[in-house]
Amino acid sequence: MRERLLSAIQNGRAPHAILISGPEGSGRRELARRCAALYCLGEDTPRRLINWPNYCEIGEGAVKVDDIRTLLASAAMQGFNGGRRAFVFLNAQNMSAQIQNTLLKTLEEPHSDTLLILTGNEFGLLPTIRSRCVIERLGAGRIDETAQELVQDGLSAADARFFATLADGIASRARAYATDEAKAFRAEALAILERAVFDYAPFSEAAELVTGLSAEPEADGPADEEARGKGGKRKKKGDPSLALSLLTVFISVFRDALDAALGGREPRNSDQEALIRRISSCFTTARIQGIIEMLASAQQRLTAGAGVYLTIDGVLAKLYARR
Repeated sequence: MRERLLSAIQNGRAPHAILISGPEGSGRRELARRCAALYCLGEDTPRRLINWPNYCEIGEGAVKVDDIRTLLASAAMQGFNGGRRAFVFLNAQNMSAQIQNTLLKTLEEPHSDTLLILTGNEFGLLPTIRSRCVIERLGAGRIDETAQELVQDGLSAADARFFATLADGIASRARAYATDEAKAFRAEALAILERAVFDYAPFSEAAELVTGLSAEPEADGPADEEARGKGGKRKKKGDPSLALSLLTVFISVFRDALDAALGGREPRNSDQEALIRRISSCFTTARIQGIIEMLASAQQRLTAGAGVYLTIDGVLAKLYARR
């Protein structure tokens, strides 16, 4: 399928908008850049897009409505030296509904020499956005093959199988999950999730987990003396990437719980079967779906620049209230 898409662009039959959908690590960004290079340059050389005036990539960090409006105003104009232009929106599922509606206007009336490429998961995107894009779906990798690669890296067969399954068979993602740092983070995140759902809202534990080093304070961050450096400036602040990772762990467990409630496939989080059974037995499928949507919405707000601590506190409060 991806070769067919690339061939269509190369032969002058490019759609005005493409959604490249698939799990993280499946090659979404790489394919988006190849499409953009073929459209703008006429050749499959993504490295040439660096500093190319008619190419823009957005979504690696927080994206605000004003950023999108400025970008789309530029998209309505002719490209530099009359050339074709391509705009890539990374992790599009994390864009807020307001941003998606802003983008929708351009999708409805695109410039003739402009290609819009969205990457991410279809879950979280408005149906009106999806309906105006040609969708290229990238599948997960083969778990057996990925597990074998991890064994060759030095992991035990059991660990290799576990991380390959957790990563949907995507080798790069499985390797990232298998690092000591990622394993420690996941263990803390799971402990926080179980407390939030069944015991109490662990605000301080979650705040500590999503705190990273920074020279400047965050407005809604903890105000304790330990978090302050010399001169009254805090050395720590909420890290959006850590917060997104925390919510990703939460979503993964609740999706397993939903599968369990519906009698679906084996859980990705196979080491958390007790927690998954407990959630699926205590919550209706509709409530689990609502929690997944709430968590995805929180990820969208973080991507749009919302405060890390306030967002995570809101999630924890809602998880406990749902109980």
